[in-house]
Amino acid sequence: MSKTVWFVLLILFSCQQKSEKVVIHPEKMLEKIQVISDSLDQSPQSDKLVFWSGRLKEKEYSKTGPALAFIHYNLAKNFAKTSIDSSKKHINIALNLIEKEKEFNALKFTIYNGAGLISEHEGKFYQSIYYFNKSAAIIMSDDSLQCKPLAKVICLLNAAQDNNKISQYPKSIEQNQLALKILKKLPEDHYKYNFRAYSQLFTACEESNTYKSDSLLFYIKKLKQISVKTNDPMQIRFTNEHMAHYYTLSNRYNQAIHYYNLVKQYDAGILLADPENPIAIKNLYTTIANLIDLHVQTKQFTDAEDLIKQADKIEEQHLQILSYYEKSLNKKAKMHYYLAKGDNFKAQNEANQVLELKDNILRNSGIQATEEMATIYELQAKDKSIYGLNKTIDYTTNRLEHNKLLLFIVGLLALLAVSWIFLLYFFQRQKRQKQEKEKILLQQQLLRTQMEPHFIFNTLSALQSFIRFDEKDKSIKYLSQFSKLLRSSLELSRKNYVPLDQELEAIENYLSLQQMRFEYAFIYEIITPDTDTTAVLIPPMLIQPFVENAIIHGISNHSDKGSIIIEILSQENQLLVKITDNGKGYQDKPNIEVDHQSLSGIIARERLEILARENKIKTNIEIISNENGTTVLLTLPIKN
Repeated sequence: MSKTVWFVLLILFSCQQKSEKVVIHPEKMLEKIQVISDSLDQSPQSDKLVFWSGRLKEKEYSKTGPALAFIHYNLAKNFAKTSIDSSKKHINIALNLIEKEKEFNALKFTIYNGAGLISEHEGKFYQSIYYFNKSAAIIMSDDSLQCKPLAKVICLLNAAQDNNKISQYPKSIEQNQLALKILKKLPEDHYKYNFRAYSQLFTACEESNTYKSDSLLFYIKKLKQISVKTNDPMQIRFTNEHMAHYYTLSNRYNQAIHYYNLVKQYDAGILLADPENPIAIKNLYTTIANLIDLHVQTKQFTDAEDLIKQADKIEEQHLQILSYYEKSLNKKAKMHYYLAKGDNFKAQNEANQVLELKDNILRNSGIQATEEMATIYELQAKDKSIYGLNKTIDYTTNRLEHNKLLLFIVGLLALLAVSWIFLLYFFQRQKRQKQEKEKILLQQQLLRTQMEPHFIFNTLSALQSFIRFDEKDKSIKYLSQFSKLLRSSLELSRKNYVPLDQELEAIENYLSLQQMRFEYAFIYEIITPDTDTTAVLIPPMLIQPFVENAIIHGISNHSDKGSIIIEILSQENQLLVKITDNGKGYQDKPNIEVDHQSLSGIIARERLEILARENKIKTNIEIISNENGTTVLLTLPIKN
């Protein structure tokens, strides 16, 4: 008997040894992939997108978060030149992966900086500030950070520039000074970055009203030295502008006028060479506004009147290019002129316009900041939710694998007592069935969670287009309709089964939104059964993806008036849904399964398969397409 027990223990020990997984060191895996990346950079002819996409499929990298984050970062970097949407997708995945790590500061710095550059490329100012400052904070808190010095400098200068724009001057000063400290340690003279740092320091000190005259003069001397060495016209222009600011602060207005005239001469020359250059237009307009103020201060009213005419001409020709801030500078200068001339009525009129412009500046910047930061928080919340569900599924799967080992041990113990095998088998079977059911429920929750951001992002893209083309009425109506749809969508997504009438109401809201998005290029009709739709329960958000496909693939490219008909037929324990559009169909396309399915459509198929297994009934998706349109037949499970 004792020999048998020892034999069983020996088998158990050997099985545990075999089941142990090979320990993967994230640091070594990341170092390995970084070495490969460095060698890849030395061969410019290689297709980096193909290379990094291939690494994404390799299992050895998928098991380590830092290495996987680095791969997604490189995909985002390479997609940035061709597809900003793909770039955003991969940088968001990289952010989600790296933010779970407590270490890997160098990789965090790189990914945050990349996210800032992508946001800046999109024109999302406050998102870029958020990521640049996160990246800069790592540099400032970790002296031993192993990154390229110039990459640190550029990140610090980007963060400092943005902080100047939002009046975070102490932080900007600290970041610029650290950038200069790093530049001094480099063997080569990087005049471009040194000039930028001193220029931003001058602006931060001047605007913060905590400057010392000697400090400003020191920065100007540094700027002069660099511009003389490089003989760069742009650097000379900014040096003259800073000189004009310095003399204005010192109340030496004639000297300030001299330097502003040099700046104006340069800006006018750029505009003459390229009349539609928006930067030259803005710079010249702002310089003229500053000159108007200075001529008023020196009581040179004739010159001020001439400059006002020049500014009005620029504003008349390029009104859309000028920002509220630039217009407010000109209005303020004109207000000072009219006050000096004693025309209080016109001065009051200009003052009212200045106040109105400042209100617009505050309102627009507040709306933009709220929207951009809300997007960040929403993505982070969704990522955490999906990550948590994935962790739960992994945990359940690991437990199932462990139970297989236990079942094997039970089989060996049956040699000692046959009666044990039936007892243990019964309990293990019950436990496994319960875990399988839990796993299926978790998979359904995960798939529904994945569909929600996809659906929301598609709808927000349409709203963004309305806002971009300044269609305010449509935007307000669309946003109101979308809020109703989002509310109902969130309520439905929390349940496994919802009443049919609520699901159809959400679909009708969605179709109404899409009608607005495609400018009423199609009509729709929903045909419901005679039965009580409130008493019929179906899984939520399974019909909508195929309605979306009917609009995008069937109607959007249709030259004539589009039509979508949704017909609901109720059977004993199933619901038949027929979705018909009159688009061109896709019978001539060889890869219809790939070309004609959206992400949400694929997720819907997977959900139906899980529901079929759970309810032990047949579900089906049948697609019939020809030149007269496409028909999708769905067979869904129902509960009464």
